[in-house]
Amino acid sequence: MGAKSFYTPTSMLIQVISIDELESMMSRLLDKKLAPSQNSTPTVERFPENKLYRRKEAAEKLNISPTLLEKWTKQGLIKSRKIGTRIYYVEKDINEAIKNAFNSSNS
Repeated sequence: MGAKSFYTPTSMLIQVISIDELESMMSRLLDKKLAPSQNSTPTVERFPENKLYRRKEAAEKLNISPTLLEKWTKQGLIKSRKIGTRIYYVEKDINEAIKNAFNSSNS
């Protein structure tokens, strides 16, 4: 007579492990499962020209006051994006405004 197995597809194995071991196992499992999606999804870091700056940050990058930035925006010298109630500036638009300001001062 052969040995009987108590294992079935729906049976559970209960083992005592520490919280640290459980966290480590879960972390490895999540890393393994999420790795394919992380490699295929473009992120803002990969495209720095799409980085968004708030008014104050954009003004600092342009080395001007937020008031002057608002005036430039109204004059169409720099583009802004409105998301909800906030105004943002895109990296490439800031760089373009710097280039245009530099070119106009050299003319």
